[in-house]
Amino acid sequence: MLLPFDPAALGGVLPSPSALAVATLALVAAYAIFTLVGFGSAMIAATPLAAVLPVARIVPLLALLDCVGASVRGWRARRRIDRGELARLLPGMAAGQVVGVTLLAGLPANALAVALGLFVALYGLWGLRGGGGTAPAKPLAATWAVPCGLAGGLLGALFGSGGFLYAAYLGRRLPDRDAFRATQAVLMALSTGLRVVLCALAGLIDGPLLLLALCAAPAMVLGVALGGHLDLRLSRERFTRALNLALLAAGAALLAKVGWAA
Repeated sequence: MLLPFDPAALGGVLPSPSALAVATLALVAAYAIFTLVGFGSAMIAATPLAAVLPVARIVPLLALLDCVGASVRGWRARRRIDRGELARLLPGMAAGQVVGVTLLAGLPANALAVALGLFVALYGLWGLRGGGGTAPAKPLAATWAVPCGLAGGLLGALFGSGGFLYAAYLGRRLPDRDAFRATQAVLMALSTGLRVVLCALAGLIDGPLLLLALCAAPAMVLGVALGGHLDLRLSRERFTRALNLALLAAGAALLAKVGWAA
């Protein structure tokens, strides 16, 4: 359960049991999706978690959880990675994360919440309109690695959700499905690991947050197990549509919440 032993882990205010239950279910769903597609955990979990945590605490919390899950997947798949594509994406990703963590540590909480809501809602709408569907067969030029890595690192640091850009690039560069999945897994492991280091250096990770991550770990493990169970039982079309509808609704709900509180 997402229930810390110290109220300070939630910023000094213990949320209602219903809010904690929603946050826990969001984590389970988020890591089920992460297991299925290799990204998306923060997109699903961030908005419900915003009801119990500031955005500046959500990103490092999910980075800690993502780092564990992605590292396990990346280690298992390390022999199938495309090292050339990995090397092209890494410099831009690192630069984008440095900029994103700097902004995360300094921007007002309300501004971050509005930006997060817009980002999640627009991505869900883009997916419903066909942008998140099957990529065209025409390969993407290798020069796209720099802007995709930079934008993915920036979005990953700000919102914990840059993985879909890496997947969009790799999907157009690696026709072999095993190579795509392996390279994406290792890239996400490196991305989340760097994000944890940068968040720690920026003072965004402390003792209460580590305690909260430990308390959230069972929900992550349950989500990973659920994702593995669903992997062969859910068509890609239905899953993609349900995911994008959930993202659109989650982003809109966060924007409405910020508007009401203003």
